[in-house]
Amino acid sequence: MAQTDGVIPAAVAELLTPYAGYSVGVDDEYDTNVGEIITDAREADSADVGLVGIPFDAACVAGPRGSRAGPEGVRNEITYGTCYNPEIDVDISEGIDVADYGDVDVVQTEVPPTHERVERVLTAVTESGVVPFSIGGDHSLTYPTAKAMMNAVDGQVGVINVDAHHDVRHSHGGELSSGTPFRRLLEDDSGQLDGENFVELGLSGWHNSKYYLDWVHDIGAEVVTAREVHKDGVDAAAERALDAATDGTDAVFLSVDIDVLDAGSAEGTCAPAPGGLLPWQLLDLVYQLGRHDLVRGGDLMEVAPPLDKTGATTSVAAAVATQFIGARKEASE
Repeated sequence: MAQTDGVIPAAVAELLTPYAGYSVGVDDEYDTNVGEIITDAREADSADVGLVGIPFDAACVAGPRGSRAGPEGVRNEITYGTCYNPEIDVDISEGIDVADYGDVDVVQTEVPPTHERVERVLTAVTESGVVPFSIGGDHSLTYPTAKAMMNAVDGQVGVINVDAHHDVRHSHGGELSSGTPFRRLLEDDSGQLDGENFVELGLSGWHNSKYYLDWVHDIGAEVVTAREVHKDGVDAAAERALDAATDGTDAVFLSVDIDVLDAGSAEGTCAPAPGGLLPWQLLDLVYQLGRHDLVRGGDLMEVAPPLDKTGATTSVAAAVATQFIGARKEASE
C-alpha cells in the first residue's frame, strides 16, 4: 500500500488533543487486537488511514445529545475486535498503517469555530496523503470533514450519505445543525459537488420531509431507501451509490450516520430510526463502498454512548470503523 509520513503543520497539530492510548486487555499470541495496530500519529513513521475524534454535539437540535462521547466510546469498544474478518477474508494486522491523531480541540458551545478547526485539521491530514476517518460527534460535522477533502482535491467530488435522514435542511430555526451538512456541501462556493454525484443511501420511516426529498430528486441525486436495500440487496445498493458518486469525479467521501440502523439495533443515537438497515447490511455497505479507489475520506457520526443502555450501538460503530480500515486494506491489493 502506498504510504505517506502523515506529517501535518505544527500550527494544525496544536488543534489536536492526543488520545491516551488503546488498552488491549488479554495478550494472545495467536490473535492481534485492533488496538495493537493503531499508532499515535506523533510517533508514526507512516500512515495509510488516520483516525480523528471530534467530541462535539452542540449542533444536535433534534433529540437528546450524547454523541460528543462517541470518539471515546468507539475507541474503547474497538479494542474488543481482532484484526481478521473471515466473512471478507481480510487481515489488517499487516499491510496497512493506522494512526490516531487524537481529538480536535473543539469549541463546545459554538458551531462555526468548531467547524473551522475541524476543516483545518482534516484538510492537513488529507493533504498529507492519509485517508482520514473521523469519529463524531453530531452530523453537522460532515460539512467540515467532507469540505476538507474538497480542499485537498483538484476537481469534482462525490459524497455518499449513509443515513436514515436527508440532512439537506435549509436550517433548524435559522441555525446550522446536524440536519444541514449536505445542503451546505452542495451549495458550497467551490462548486465541487454536483447533485448527480450526491447519494442518499438508507432513508427510512416517518422522519423525513417530502419537500426535501423533492429537492434531492430535483438536483439529480441518487436516492436508495432502506426498503430498497432490504428488497434488492446490498450489492445493488452499493453499485447504484458508486455509479453515481464516481461518475466524472476525482474523489469520494463516505459519511455514515449510525442512525441509519433500525432502532432495535441502535438505540444509542439521538434519532433512532424504526425500519432502518440491519447491522450486517451496514457493515457490508461500508466494505463495498470503502474499498473503492476514489475514496479519500470518511466519517462515522451520531454514536451516543450515554444513550446506549446495552452498548450494542457503540459495538456496531466500532465494527464500522474497523470495517472501513479493512476496506482500505483491500483497496490497496
